[in-house]
Amino acid sequence: MKRKKLELLITVGIYMLTVLLSTTLAIVALRDHAKLTDEFMAGNTGMLAVLPAVVAELLAMSLLLYDGRYAFERAPLWNYLWKAIKGTLFFAGIWAAILLIQKNSVTDSRYFFVGTLILHLLLLTILLYVSQHLIIANFYKTNAATIVGIVTTRARAASVSEQLKTDWSRRIAGIMLVDEKKNREHSAAEIEDEGISEADTAERNGSGTEEIDHVPVVADAKTLVEWVRANAIDEIFIVVPNNEAPLIAEAVENFIQMGIAVHLNMPSIERLQKRLTNKTKKYVPKTAARLAYLNQIPMIIFEQPSAKLRYAAMKQVMDIVGGIIGSVVALILYIVLGIIIKLDSPGPIIFAQERVGKNGRKFKMTKFRSMYQDAEARKAELMKQNEMNGLMFKMKDDPRITRVGKFIRKTSLDEFPQFFNVLLGDMSLVGTRPPTVSEFNEYSNYHKRRLAMKPGITGMWQVS
Repeated sequence: MKRKKLELLITVGIYMLTVLLSTTLAIVALRDHAKLTDEFMAGNTGMLAVLPAVVAELLAMSLLLYDGRYAFERAPLWNYLWKAIKGTLFFAGIWAAILLIQKNSVTDSRYFFVGTLILHLLLLTILLYVSQHLIIANFYKTNAATIVGIVTTRARAASVSEQLKTDWSRRIAGIMLVDEKKNREHSAAEIEDEGISEADTAERNGSGTEEIDHVPVVADAKTLVEWVRANAIDEIFIVVPNNEAPLIAEAVENFIQMGIAVHLNMPSIERLQKRLTNKTKKYVPKTAARLAYLNQIPMIIFEQPSAKLRYAAMKQVMDIVGGIIGSVVALILYIVLGIIIKLDSPGPIIFAQERVGKNGRKFKMTKFRSMYQDAEARKAELMKQNEMNGLMFKMKDDPRITRVGKFIRKTSLDEFPQFFNVLLGDMSLVGTRPPTVSEFNEYSNYHKRRLAMKPGITGMWQVS
């Protein structure tokens, strides 16, 4: 789902960039060669030329990009050229119709119309080819990639890994083997029923860690829950035969409590459903279930109910706009507060601390320094005075806070550098408080569920 949203947003961006560049470059080039009519040059070129072209591109996209026809793929250049030809023809037809209905003077500037179409074809081909190849080759390496773990048997590990790697938006963090068949021997019945390849796919990397399909083997049936809890994981893919299903039923329950999306192959579902619907079991948070396919493998996905695309897009826009405005204010405050903070107590103006974000991702959260430099060292002495229940620390009249710190905390001015974290994508404007690494290490599976979404600058912690 995340990949499809990204593919659609990026493709729409490419088409809009193409039409803006092609019309602008055509105007600049033809103006210098006196190929545009006087009426065209005397008018508002934005309204006459660019706006109708943008409207035509939007209408063309609505016809071209339906039913997932924006999916990214590794393909030769001619494949992208064919897509660009279709896109340009749709664009040309709709644009011409709009200009004729408008009785627009652009129709008298045939050089502009033809020049724009030629540039549109060239730019769309190049932008589609370059962007898709670069994104497919590099996106999985970024922190924005969906980090996944695989729970499976040794025989299936290479196949599942290979199929997951076809999704450019995912990065495989590790493989967890639930079987103990280290000799990689399988019964004839298992091979016949499940279509297992008997090829030896295990290898070792430079540090001696076992790898399958260049992915490290990180845990077994006994340690997989602990490994997932301790690492940044967004999704778990579970592909096991029926005879291994009992081993992972409790693990799935733990993953759901952590807020991690769980993808199950079909043989595992019936046993797990009985476990999750058993009223005597401990609390399992509400999840959404849907059927999906990993290429040809049917899967049931248990995940937190997600916001609709338009709401997610609105939240993203709010984060970007709010992040930019807040960052500008933070720079101004840095000049004013920086001097006061320095005069009040020795130490840096900005305090950066490692915090834990979405699904265990670590990042440096920044604030204006409001405490003395030895604040962290003194925290252990003050734990007995903690006013919070659970894993968070908070106390009234904290002696570690400086005089200036009391003021900037009371007015929340110390929070403004966190707008830079919002721009970097580590935080959101609204969300739960990001825990420290030590707090995170004390989290139970249920507590980790708080990190199923980005932490925020403001939330219940800040207003209570």
